[in-house]
Amino acid sequence: MGEVVVIGAGQIGRATARRVGSGKHVLLADLRMANAEATARPLSSAGFHAGAATVEVSSRESVRTLVDTATERGEVSGVIHAAGVPPSQASPEAILAVDCMARPSCSRNSGTSSPQADPAS
Repeated sequence: MGEVVVIGAGQIGRATARRVGSGKHVLLADLRMANAEATARPLSSAGFHAGAATVEVSSRESVRTLVDTATERGEVSGVIHAAGVPPSQASPEAILAVDCMARPSCSRNSGTSSPQADPAS
């Protein structure tokens, strides 16, 4: 069974996990474990194989820990970055760190980087 990591356990992450999770193990990662677990529980109840983890996407160490967690369960076939912070709730620096800079970092650290997905490569 392949492993798909969905970063961001909000509405977009939940919908994405439902869409791509059939026949795979979905690891939902969020800044807050309670959010990741709250998204993983109903997926598991609906028959999906789902787990939860924490990640701070602006921290390379935290992303590396998430990668290690995911690869312990099997080969990672995809990483989907659905995390984001709205302008009304964060500083410009935080928005850049989470919404812009984290995507290439997550892609590089997961080993799923491609020229299309990672402009820094």
